Parts: sequence; structure tokens; C-alpha cells
Amino acid sequence: MSYQKIFEPGTIGKCKVKNRIIMAPMGNINMADPIGRPLAKMIDYFVERAKGGTGLLITGLVPVSYGIDPTVSEDNDTTYFPRIDGSSRTRLSGWRDLVAGVHSYDAKIFIQLTAGLGRVGSPEPFLKGKILKSASLNRNFYVPQLPHFPLSDRKIRKMVKSFGQCAINAKVSGFDGVQLHGHEGYLMDQLTSAPWNRRKFGRYRNKFQFAIDVVREIKKTCGEDFPIIYRVDLTQGLRESYGDEIFKRRFRGVERTIEEGLEFCKALAEAGVDAFDVDKGCYDNWFWPHPPGYFDDIPYVEEMAGRLKDFFRKHKIEAKVIAVGKLGDPDKAEEVLTKGWADFFMLGRPLLADPYWPQKVRENRVQEIVHCIGDQEGCIQSFIMGGHPCCTVNPYTGFEDTKRLTKADKSKKVAIIGAGPGGCEAAKTAWARGHQVTLFEKTDRVGGQLAAGGRMKIKHDVARYLRNLQYQMDLLSQKGLEIKYQTTVGPEQLKGKYDVIICANGLKPILPEIEGQDQIPSSEAREFLWQGMKLPADVKKVTVIGGGVVGCEIAYSLAYEQGMEVTVVEMLPNLMTGVVHANRSMLLWMMMGKGSPSGRPEDVLAKPVQAFTSSKVVRMMPGKVVIMANRKRKDPYTPWHTLIPENIHNPFDRPLNPDDVEEITIDTDYVIYATGGRADDRLYYELLREQAAPEIYCIGDAREPGRAWEAITSANEVARSI
Repeated sequence: MSYQKIFEPGTIGKCKVKNRIIMAPMGNINMADPIGRPLAKMIDYFVERAKGGTGLLITGLVPVSYGIDPTVSEDNDTTYFPRIDGSSRTRLSGWRDLVAGVHSYDAKIFIQLTAGLGRVGSPEPFLKGKILKSASLNRNFYVPQLPHFPLSDRKIRKMVKSFGQCAINAKVSGFDGVQLHGHEGYLMDQLTSAPWNRRKFGRYRNKFQFAIDVVREIKKTCGEDFPIIYRVDLTQGLRESYGDEIFKRRFRGVERTIEEGLEFCKALAEAGVDAFDVDKGCYDNWFWPHPPGYFDDIPYVEEMAGRLKDFFRKHKIEAKVIAVGKLGDPDKAEEVLTKGWADFFMLGRPLLADPYWPQKVRENRVQEIVHCIGDQEGCIQSFIMGGHPCCTVNPYTGFEDTKRLTKADKSKKVAIIGAGPGGCEAAKTAWARGHQVTLFEKTDRVGGQLAAGGRMKIKHDVARYLRNLQYQMDLLSQKGLEIKYQTTVGPEQLKGKYDVIICANGLKPILPEIEGQDQIPSSEAREFLWQGMKLPADVKKVTVIGGGVVGCEIAYSLAYEQGMEVTVVEMLPNLMTGVVHANRSMLLWMMMGKGSPSGRPEDVLAKPVQAFTSSKVVRMMPGKVVIMANRKRKDPYTPWHTLIPENIHNPFDRPLNPDDVEEITIDTDYVIYATGGRADDRLYYELLREQAAPEIYCIGDAREPGRAWEAITSANEVARSI
């Protein structure tokens, strides 16, 4: 396919961009020092994307509200965000270096300024005696029992002035423009949206006013030619997501409608905004602004960006429109531009997975793209747990300042057992360093556990990643990297033949012992996936034991693809504990029968998946599964509520009484055990005992069951060191 539209130059205000590709803003959490000055980690991260061919880059959110919104600060006035407020030349030095590096590759860069977090900020400042703030009296997103009190007009005007000062600081540091962080339910959205702004008096009872004042302040401070992009959710989409009953009960029945969103953009364009990147949703339906891998490509581009573009044409408004939302397939990106739904498009996670996406598309090397798998474990969950942005499938993302791929001093013979994502990463990296690599795989393809999961329709992003991974490994095989499929090896085949052995042979499932379990047909989850999710012809009702992400994905897929009646039984208080909020909330949303991968109502489950948490299977009999369920168990289906990390104490959380249980019988034709696994480290320890090679390593699930992120990261670390 020709990608002419993608590589046409374009303009945003007076800023000329060499192509239509914009790097979406993604929080640069913990990539600056404690006073907010960008570190080499952050600088090199952006320079790598500029080097890869992106036309315009946008930083992650940079707060202007220190001393106003307590959720943006940490102890001793430190911060995990970058800062550019005030008059600190110490901070500006880091920004100047970042901008200079990006400009070296003929890329432009805008800074994203945010009013702060408000009700979606961490509740921890409250526990330290701080008063939490928002547009009106609102509940904290993470701990709803905690209140956020209304900001005064004086504090809001102070933020307006701070936007102007931060913008001029950015301009003198060399930035090409500003993006305003007005979406997703953050503080700027709280001040400009009906769900959170219920002010009755003062200047900011007008929900458009704060954003208009900020735009005018920046134009006054920086000049009319300094371009502004406004990031906006055209609608929060709460009614559409949850239906009238939940919308009225949970969200007071108010939100920004699309019609109001269009008028809001018109007012902002008149105030001086040069372009809008437009999405949908907020924290309470976080799967919209952070679309997981379960969504089909471009789930709302036509509905949001396309509608705004038509509105601007009708009203002869010259502001540009930027499409956002799962545009990692270059064919889809070209289609969006060709159909006139947008003037530019944004890539976020696709550029974390492959910084050279633009160059590969321009050179028609599309099959070489490393595709995002949509798990959001590295790009979001990492910094939620105290880290910084990184990427499951690209171990260099966020480590551009420290990880280097260099040729080895001495070429070694390397054997790798297992061609899952970790084994393939080890093979690719060792090969690139000049080692002689042999990769052993017991099946006929690469992918390991990912290949099993990729058979579900909702795992189409994983399937695409694996297709490209297979292509890349086939290319390396043609160049001399030896891959032996359908081959199982032990110490006798390996001992004394290699300098390095890396065990990446995965895990073994754990199956619980349950009274009467031989009386119902069953499968282990991973084996069930490998067999293509085939069920006996007479099966209508399935019970999945284990409500982690694998169990829930299988449960939904059986209901979605095969029309099964499915029940999930989970011992823990919540389904999918530890899974990133956007992915967890979307899967809950689909399981409860409120949404679908396409986003279309006609694809929603007719019969929701039944789920029991704080419950345990105690016995089975023909056609029946008997569980003991806690009577005070939580409602499993609250996708608008997130689970806070276990190191943050919630004083309102009360443990359940383990003795307050009831017996429930579930009609069942078939049982699937999604009860996890244990490391298959037997080969590793045999090799150590036999002293089979000078260097022996164990990575991924063979060392400790985990995610693809840990497997790929450890594989890369080992392969760069041998």
C-alpha cells in the first residue's frame, strides 16, 4: 500500500511538520529528577522517537499547579512529574537539551501542560493532612470516601497565570508549541465538564471559561503565532458505556454530550486554539481514552475526530483535527487521512513498541514493525507501581539512556530453549551481538504462551505482533540464526556443546485437587487454548475456575465467540487483581454485557458472564459445581472503580469474615482450570548439576511465572551481557 497521505507535510498554526505523524503525550513519570528537571532518561527517550521519523512529538503532562493541587507533589516538595513552572533556570537546562536533541532530526516538539489531577490524583496527600481539591465537591477516584473540595476562583486564576508562565518558559527553551491537557477527567476537564463542575457562583460556573482563559493567557504571553493544541474528550461517554440506570445512579445523569463538546471546541478555536486531538471517555470508563488490545482498530476515530472535522468544515473553522485511538496499523492511519476524518494522527504506544514505525512505513518495511500488544503493563502499570514508562515488547523503551546493543568481544555458541517472546528476544539480541545462536522450540512456531492466548478473537493485537515476530525470526533464520522447531532437548543434547545455555521453556500448570472433579469433563486453560477452544458438541454451560486475566479472557471469549453460558469462580475478593485498570475495566465492561470489542451495541453479550469472587469450589458432581461463596462478597462488576496498589493503605477497606459463607450450586457441562502455573525449572537445575556449559541462565516463566514484560526484559538483559 502507498502511504502518501501519512508523509505529506502539514501545519499546525505557523508550525510546519514534515509528516502527519504525531507522538501522543504519555506521562513521563519518574523520568525527571526530584525537582522536575528532565533526566537523560527522558531526553534520550524522545530523541529516539525523533530519530525514528516522527514529525511532531508531545511530552507527557507537566503540571502548572504546584501549591494548588496537592496530588502533583510528593514529600519535601519533590515531584514525580517534570516541571517547567516558576523561573528555575536549573529546570530549563534539561528542557533545552531535550528540545535541541529532537530538533536535530527535523522533528518538532510541543510541551503538554496540565492543570493537575484533582479527583483522579493519589489520595495519599489527604492521609498526610492535605486538603484535596477539584472543581466542586467530588469524590476521590481511588478512595471514594475521601472528598475533594472546590477550588476558589482566586486559586483558579492563579493557575491561569501559571499556564502563561509555563508556556513562555517552554517557548524560550525552544519548544514549538503547547498542548493543553483538557481530557480524560483530569483537573482541566473537571473544571470544564458537567460531571464535576457544579459551581453555582463566580466566573468559573461557566464550564467553558477556564479553558478559554488559559488559551487567551498563553496567546497574550507567547504571541498569537505560538501554536496551541487542545486535547479534549468530545464526550465522557458515560451514558453510552453503562446505560441510563447506572448513568443516573452513579454519575448523577450528567456528562459532556457530543453536541456540547462540538460547541466547546468552537469556542476554543475562536479563543485561539490551532488544533484539537479528540478522544472519548474518562477515568470512570478508562478503556476509551486508553484503548486496550481488546478493542478493534480505530474504535472511535470516525465518531470523534471525523465528526469534529465535519463540524469545523460546516462552520468554516480552520483549526486542525488530530485523530487518536489505536492507529498502529499504517493502513488504518492512511485510511483516516484519505477519508478526511482528520488532518493528523497520533501514535502513542505504537511508538513505544517501535520508535522506527515511521521509517519502516516510509520504506515499505511494514512487516518489520514491532507491534504493540495492548497489555499496557509497561507503559502504564509500570509507573502506577512506582516505576517509569517502558514497554513489554521493546526492552529499550525508557532505558535509551542506559541500554546499548554492542558487538560481543568474543563470539560464543549459544543455545536457547523455548521460542516464546523471551526466547526470541534472547535469540535476536545474542545474534545481533555476533554470537552463534541455536533456538530450540518444541512446537512448530514461535510465541509460546502468547501464541496460545493469541487464538482468542479479542487478542488480535497479540496475533498481529506474533505474525511480525515470526516474520522477523524467519528473516534471521535465512541469515544463519538456527531455529529447530518441534524439537525437545535435555542435558544429553546440550552438555559440552555450547558456551551459553538459556532456559526459556515456560511453566507447568497447577491443577487443584477437588472432590469429584473426574465427574465433569475439563481442560487446563492453556491446553484448551492450544486446542483452539474446542468443546464437546453437547456443552452449553462452562465454569472457569480462576478469575485472573487468563480465566476472564477465556470466559468472555467463550460467551462472545461460542454463545456459552459461562461462570467464573475466583478465591480473591476481586477479579483480575494486579491487571492494569484500563484493560481490567474493559474486560469487566464486556463480561457484564455493557460493551464489545467493536464498540457497537449489536456485538454486546446477550447473557453476561456470571462471576463469584471470594469463593471456592469445594466439590463437583455430574452437571454440577458446588462453591462456598462469602455472603458479603463484592460486586465483581464495577469497571468504574479501580484497585489501588497494595502498598497504599485504604483505611476504609474492611476484610471479609471468612466464616460468613453460603453454598451455591452451579449447573455446569464443562470446567476449565485457569489456576496459574509454576516455573518449569527442572531443565535449568539439571543443566546446573551436570555443569552443561560455562554459562547457564533461566529467564521468563521458567524462572518465575509472570508477564511477557518480565520475560522479554530478562531475556534482553541476559543476552546483552553474554
